[in-house]
Amino acid sequence: MRKNAETVYRYHGALYVNLTNRCPNACVFCIKSKWGMKFRGHDLHLAAGEPSPEAVLARIAELDAKEPASEIVFCGYGEPTMRLDELISVARGLKKPGRKVRLNTVGLGSLVWKRDVPAALKGLVDSVCISLNSPDPAQWRELVRPDREYEKQGYQAVLEFIRSCVENIPETAVTVVDLPQVDKAAARKLAASLGAQLRVRPYLAEYEQE
Repeated sequence: MRKNAETVYRYHGALYVNLTNRCPNACVFCIKSKWGMKFRGHDLHLAAGEPSPEAVLARIAELDAKEPASEIVFCGYGEPTMRLDELISVARGLKKPGRKVRLNTVGLGSLVWKRDVPAALKGLVDSVCISLNSPDPAQWRELVRPDREYEKQGYQAVLEFIRSCVENIPETAVTVVDLPQVDKAAARKLAASLGAQLRVRPYLAEYEQE
């Protein structure tokens, strides 16, 4: 691992786990390319390879000893469920009273692995935030630009992922980016029909150091 690549970084008092830079989507609004693999001063480019669960847990323990974190979030410049076994292994090592574990995801994990990923995370993850990004399947494909193998089934797979999260995870939220072409009212209605809350994320374009 190159010296300045961060596998765990602190943001707003929480510790964020950067498991991978791989993702099944190439969203038009993704800041990964716009910000040069940096996020508010953190270098998240895992150029020398992905971290082992042991390395991640050791880094969390090191940072936690300096300043305890009330929440651990699986969210870097990649889709955490692309390394499902490693995610599960780290999550198992994180659980302790008073600390939440959250997963930020594009919601394609079950389709990628051909298994019910939220069910596999039951008891390990306290909350999940799924990037739905549009209540319309055609617009979803235009905005998130999934890998070709996930284009046809992807949107419905995300909806099924959300439903499973509602059944297996204590807190489930759905997000859309604040773009003018996205119907937020329809997205909120869809989220509610699935049993989830909707959050509107700001559109980040220019690099912000702070």
